[in-house]
Amino acid sequence: MSEFRFTDGNLIVLYAVHKGKSADGRLPDYILERVKVGLETHDMVMRSKADRHKTMVMIVGEQGPAEKVKDALVQGGVKPEIIAIDTDSQNMGQTIDRVYGMIKNKPNPPFIYFIGSVWLHDIFNSTVLSKMKGFRVQFYGALDHRPVDEVEREKALDVPKKGVEYYKQQAKNKAVDMVLNFIFPD
Repeated sequence: MSEFRFTDGNLIVLYAVHKGKSADGRLPDYILERVKVGLETHDMVMRSKADRHKTMVMIVGEQGPAEKVKDALVQGGVKPEIIAIDTDSQNMGQTIDRVYGMIKNKPNPPFIYFIGSVWLHDIFNSTVLSKMKGFRVQFYGALDHRPVDEVEREKALDVPKKGVEYYKQQAKNKAVDMVLNFIFPD
């Protein structure tokens, strides 16, 4: 038996929580990159999944910027009635908790596509491994061209809580690396 549950439907989570502001009131470029990846993911789901009619998009962020993200998605071809906005979640952990609360009791939870900046991948992995075990979750990273110090300051606000599953996965990865290095020495 598979360790994952059979999925029914799709949930695209577009993580638009950010601290920076654009000078002219528009969305920052790194959020626009996430929107672009979100549109590509939505188009891929609509073209390739049999359960595409059960797709939902959830935008996570403050009300004003989230509305701008919603407008950009609608202009890109996403139906407005499948878009929801989560203004309560302030960081990655709260977002994952919120999504988990929505799907935990479903016999056939949706396949989750999480879209954020590439630097969020480590935080995502540590959070998802501990909370979303057994669910189908895929991370898609968008480019983020900000200076490293700005990214590091924002990353510090979203420090991951590493659970037991994260450390188990790290130990498995290390064991596999050791075996491969023994079999295939340099």
